[in-house]
Amino acid sequence: MFNRDEVKLMVHAARLYYENDLTQEMIASRMNLTRQKVSRLLIEARAQGIVRIKIYDPFTTDQGLAENLKTLFGLREVILIAGEGLENDQIRSGIGLAAAQYLQNIFQDGQRVGIGWGRTLFAAISSLNSPLHKQIQVVPLIGGIGNLPPFFQVNDLARRLAESFGGTYHSLYAPAFIEDQAVLNSLMRTDEITRTIELWKCLDIAVVGVGHVEFQQISSMFFAEHISPPMLADLEANGVVGDICARFFDGAGRHISSGTGVIGMNLEQLKAVPEVIAIAGGMEKVRAIYGALQGGYIKTLVTDTVTASAILAAVRDLVIDSKGGVQGDQ
Repeated sequence: MFNRDEVKLMVHAARLYYENDLTQEMIASRMNLTRQKVSRLLIEARAQGIVRIKIYDPFTTDQGLAENLKTLFGLREVILIAGEGLENDQIRSGIGLAAAQYLQNIFQDGQRVGIGWGRTLFAAISSLNSPLHKQIQVVPLIGGIGNLPPFFQVNDLARRLAESFGGTYHSLYAPAFIEDQAVLNSLMRTDEITRTIELWKCLDIAVVGVGHVEFQQISSMFFAEHISPPMLADLEANGVVGDICARFFDGAGRHISSGTGVIGMNLEQLKAVPEVIAIAGGMEKVRAIYGALQGGYIKTLVTDTVTASAILAAVRDLVIDSKGGVQGDQ
C-alpha cells in the first residue's frame, strides 16, 4: 500500500515521462530525486494501474471482412487496418502506413504509376521508406498548381513518390479547375497536357484518394472554393457523394458533371488503368467509397475495418430494401 504523497509522486513522474516526453534523468533533476527513485516510481505507476499502456497494431485485420469486400465488388485486393476506437487523424496515419508498405511490395521496375491527391494518400507517401530502388515513372492524374494545401499539390506528390523509389516523375504545370471553357480548350491542346494524356493511356497503376462531399458543411469543403454555389447545388440535387481527382459520382457510381472544367483524368480513363489502388477510410468516407466501388473505379482498396464494415452494412440494407423492406424501420 502507498500513501497519498507516494501516489502523487508516481502520477507526477508518470506525467513528465509519458505525456511530456522527459527522460528519467530530466525528471530526476526536476523532482530533486535520484534517477533510480524515478525508475522505481515509473515501475510502480505501471504496477498500480496509474499508467495503462495500450498497444495499437495498425496491421491487425479481419480477413473475412476483406474477402467479403473482394467478392461483392470484384476487387483484386483489400488491405485493412484495425479502425476501432481511432480518431480521423489516427485512421489516416494507419491507412497511410499500410498503403506505403503495400506499394513498396507491389511496385516493379519500369512501371508507370499515376498519382492523384488527398489527405490519406499524402499520409501514405509521407510513410514511404523504401530501401529498394525501382525505376518507376510517376505521372500526375490531375493539375495542382496554385494556392492548394500540400495534400493537393500533385506535382510534389509525384516527385516524392518517385524519389522514394529512385524513379522519375513527370510534372503537370496546370491548374486543376478552369471555369472558362475557351481557356480550358486552349490548355488541353498544349504539348504538355497532350503528352500527359498520352502517358495516362500507358499507366500500369493508378494510386488515388477518394474524396467525400458534404453539402451541409460547405464552409469546410475543398470544392466550395473552386465550384460556384449554383453548380454545388446541382451536384447535391443529383445525389453526388464523392469524387476521385475532382470527377464526381453519385451513390450508384454514376459520373455527375460539376459544370466546371477539370484538367485531369476522367472516370472512364481511370477504369481503363489495369490497377487502381484507392487509399481512403473513416466513417465520413463510407458513402463516397461505396459509390466508387459501385462505379467500378477501384480495383484495390486500402481502408479500415470500421469503414469496411459500414460499407458491407450498406450493401445489406440495399438488399433488404430491394426485397420490400424499409431501410431504417426499427
